[in-house]
Amino acid sequence: MDKIWGMPNLLAAFKEVKANKGAPGVDKVTIKAYESKLEDNLRALQTALRTKGYIPKPVRRVYIEKNDGSQRPLGIPAVVDRIAQAAVKRILEPIFEAKFSERSYGFRPGRRAHMAINTIRKDLLEGYSYVIDADLKSYFDTIPHGRLLKEVREEVVDGSVLKVLESFLKAGVLENGVVHESDVGSPQGGVCSPLLANIYLHPLDKLMEERGHRMTRYADDFVICCRTRKGAERVLKTIVRFLEEELGLKVHPEKTKIVNAREETFIFLGHAFKPGGWITPSSKAIRKFKERTKGITRRNQTIQVSTLVKKVLNPYVRGWGNYYGGGDSKTLFAQLDAWIRRRLRMVQMRSWRKVRRLLREMRRRGWKGELRSIRMTAWRNSKCKQAHYAMPNQWFEEIGLCSLVDIYNIQHPQRG
Repeated sequence: MDKIWGMPNLLAAFKEVKANKGAPGVDKVTIKAYESKLEDNLRALQTALRTKGYIPKPVRRVYIEKNDGSQRPLGIPAVVDRIAQAAVKRILEPIFEAKFSERSYGFRPGRRAHMAINTIRKDLLEGYSYVIDADLKSYFDTIPHGRLLKEVREEVVDGSVLKVLESFLKAGVLENGVVHESDVGSPQGGVCSPLLANIYLHPLDKLMEERGHRMTRYADDFVICCRTRKGAERVLKTIVRFLEEELGLKVHPEKTKIVNAREETFIFLGHAFKPGGWITPSSKAIRKFKERTKGITRRNQTIQVSTLVKKVLNPYVRGWGNYYGGGDSKTLFAQLDAWIRRRLRMVQMRSWRKVRRLLREMRRRGWKGELRSIRMTAWRNSKCKQAHYAMPNQWFEEIGLCSLVDIYNIQHPQRG
């Protein structure tokens, strides 16, 4: 516990919280406001932790929409509680990292989703083509506190640390002005929640390792690759019984299934694993990308396109492309690049408003003669010859537009 409340650790924890940004909690104190009196605030937190007087505030409940239209509950702790959680995590994480499975990739230092994707690809290529595609129902909200703390207690004997962890779990949730007690679950949004979630599912990782099964897990999402359907059915019964009887969790009966990857597609971490070994973004991922891009490049805005590209569009396109660029999506990426360029041509034409400004740009690029009048706000005209002449692909390179195909070629130099 003395390592947790040590001032160097608290200061490092604050820097992590500040880097992650985030909204204020129930006390409405922002990171900037907390930082304005940083030394005093950290000293007060240190004293509370050292004297066992620390009591976390309830988390603020917010909801975000999921891809299927349902809502995912998130809990936003107060800034001071995020710092306390980060301080605890900084000390506990190395202890548990030493025992975690090699096939667990979610929310772990030095590990990322691409590693999990590549592990599954390797299993499929080696003939483990019957895939258990499992789904846990409301995992973070159903973790039993007693069993979770029992798992922590196997590595941590300091009672003060266990008490602080329990206080995080039982802090309660403020929703619609009412504080609800927390008897189960670790709220998504808490700094410690990902680590605690990995700790609680570690026995499942260990069981699968002991039995020689090829399970790949990313937080509460996991798949198990088997050689035969009969073997997959046997393993599925084992994990359902273990998760529900030993860990007190609920396996989603409708979303958990066995898939023959040679004949059927399955989705993991937004990637579609298709027959033949192809991996592409899922249809939901593509639809979400297009919806977000449409919002960024909406036509009814008058803006300098180069500014829109560099400050808003590029960061999103680059992040999405880097996440999905490891698959087999060059054709898709080329189509999306062309679609993005068309949308930007429309934004620019809408900003120019007058045909004479379009003609001026065309003549700057060598156009001779007159230009018939066209509607500058009509979507069909964003694909016309005049628009392409005034704004050729070279123009997008000049304004610094990020290219999905370029991202793909960087990740696949042997295919480029």
